[in-house]
Amino acid sequence: MHKHPEPPILVIGMEPEGLDTRDPRFIESFKTCRVLAGGARHLEALTGPLPDSVERFEIRSDLSALIQRLRGFEMSFREGKRGKGHAIILASGDPLYYGIGTRLLKELDPGTLRFFPATTLVQRAFSLLGMPWEQARVGSIHSRNAQTIIPLLEGSGLLAFYTSGPGGPSSILDLLSETKRVPSGFWVVENIGLPGENVSMFLPDALETIRSTVFSALNIVIMTLEA
Repeated sequence: MHKHPEPPILVIGMEPEGLDTRDPRFIESFKTCRVLAGGARHLEALTGPLPDSVERFEIRSDLSALIQRLRGFEMSFREGKRGKGHAIILASGDPLYYGIGTRLLKELDPGTLRFFPATTLVQRAFSLLGMPWEQARVGSIHSRNAQTIIPLLEGSGLLAFYTSGPGGPSSILDLLSETKRVPSGFWVVENIGLPGENVSMFLPDALETIRSTVFSALNIVIMTLEA
């Protein structure tokens, strides 16, 4: 049986509680890691030994520099140069679910990438609420794409939204006003798996208090809309 060579770029989803480089699934890859990339909180939440020569990239909004660095691994892989170490990208939850994986697949040869998902924050939010979510529709709200969630808000049922910061719940409330919809339930789940984890529920007559409530930067919004 032909065995495919190990891709040189590993994209590892992390739980909010962090990851240890001695995790049996990844220990050998971390030992040969040459480039380690992730957001600031991902890098801070990684524990355990790393090679002294590892090159670190903190991922911000612009991925151009990281993509260029990863192209070197892509080229070596295409040329058949194996065993030169790995690049490891740390991400939240499932990198292919509203994550960095989509951008990496657009920029790099998919054959050079291997993905390892963790549970998603939306999944964990529903677990905290004790709510089945087979029928939930999920969206992501950021300043650049806020209007794209309007069609979701015009429907009904169970909805969940990734937000981009403390103002996320208020932004969703603004968009609800545009559609003239009033949710029967509105939950903000903050700091999942971290100190300060909190669930706040807002009934229809208290929705406006969302605008004056200070939320943490890490929050997920869950709501129910009636038909």
